[in-house]
Amino acid sequence: MAEEAKAPPPRSNSEDIGLVQDAPELDETPSPTRLPRTFAAFAESNFRWYFASLCGNFAAMNMQMFIRGWLVFEITGSYEKLGWMTAAGGAVGIIAAPLGGVVADRVRQKKHVIQWGQCSNAAITLGVALLIAFGRLEFMHLLTASVLHGISMNAMMPARQALTKDVVGVDRLTNAIALNTSGMNTARLLLPGLAGGMVAALGGGDGNVDPAKWVYVFMTALYLFSVLVMFKVSVPDRPPPDTPFEPMLRELRLGFEYVLATPTILMLLVGNFLMVFFSMPYFMLLPGFAKQVLDAGPDQLGLLISISGIGSLAGSLIIASMPNRHRGKVLLGGGIVLGVPLLFFSMSTSFLLSTLLLTIVGVGQAARMSLSNVLIQANVDDEFRGRVMSIYMLEMAVLSVSIYPISVLADVVGVQWTVGASAVGLIVLVLALFCIPRYRNLQ
Repeated sequence: MAEEAKAPPPRSNSEDIGLVQDAPELDETPSPTRLPRTFAAFAESNFRWYFASLCGNFAAMNMQMFIRGWLVFEITGSYEKLGWMTAAGGAVGIIAAPLGGVVADRVRQKKHVIQWGQCSNAAITLGVALLIAFGRLEFMHLLTASVLHGISMNAMMPARQALTKDVVGVDRLTNAIALNTSGMNTARLLLPGLAGGMVAALGGGDGNVDPAKWVYVFMTALYLFSVLVMFKVSVPDRPPPDTPFEPMLRELRLGFEYVLATPTILMLLVGNFLMVFFSMPYFMLLPGFAKQVLDAGPDQLGLLISISGIGSLAGSLIIASMPNRHRGKVLLGGGIVLGVPLLFFSMSTSFLLSTLLLTIVGVGQAARMSLSNVLIQANVDDEFRGRVMSIYMLEMAVLSVSIYPISVLADVVGVQWTVGASAVGLIVLVLALFCIPRYRNLQ
């Protein structure tokens, strides 16, 4: 009875949202011995190794974003085939992502899941390089590679998302995720342009795809680099569970039930799904847009993708510098910064103007990517973290399939009208979400 009479200890903000405070509170007052707030997570050597490993993966992924789309459009000249490529990887992700989340919540070391996934990616890219080298590459090979990459990426991504919290703790989570996004955007700034320059310098274009093999060889090396550096990341093994594991499908069902019973998580997942649905099509259609609307070659396409990385890098560093306040409003502001210039981009036929507009688009995209991830992770219970992040990844897989009709629409009505319609949809969505106090007031 005496125990029951005691007042409970004061709870931290993290405990209020269902988290256990397992990292020392971050003193937000800069001191001469600390890194600036923007780079606070780099104070931990563990995070530095983790970040270096992610950068190898980001570099390979961003080269692939350029080279695979360029190859498909060079071989087929079809927006529909670009849609098939995106949908194929997404379709397998519908199965792989949820199962990957269950695995992330079960394994003792999440980093091993990531390493196996990166080894698989290296094998796939090396296979494509050999097909190009022997003159055997066809669209179906690229489609198959997209499916295999989709399985690998969706299986390991929930573990990668959940591992960030294990590496840095709760208090530095916003900073760490934003820095991870800045690493991805730095890779996007440099690597597509490098890949496009390689292809153009070696005579690629107008049906000649042979130089692309060297891009795939480089991507293979980057994936292997990521695997090796991840060995330097040291986090404690996950302790054995208090209760025996349920069958995998039951654990998966419990994850979905948790999301449906947690209004904040459900609201964030639905909002993010719709934002990505309206903001993703322009990137999928960019190889054809650049060639047909902007009269751009492979080097200019690579530059166009890279230049948007300038805005994304700036946006992610701004988010890394933010305190843990007003994040819902900043997320919605990022949606407007993404949607309005995207609408003007759809009307542009000038390469220079288009690069400027995509730079601004990049700022908004970085805010959306970083803060949607942070807000979900800041509000989820540790027990379900891997499964919730797998549902977050599942949304991307569903989107990859659902935007296939948009690629068909681009063939029918034109790519500019299609991109413009998606931008209008995004702007309307963000304005509607701003009218929901519970969403815009998220901290």
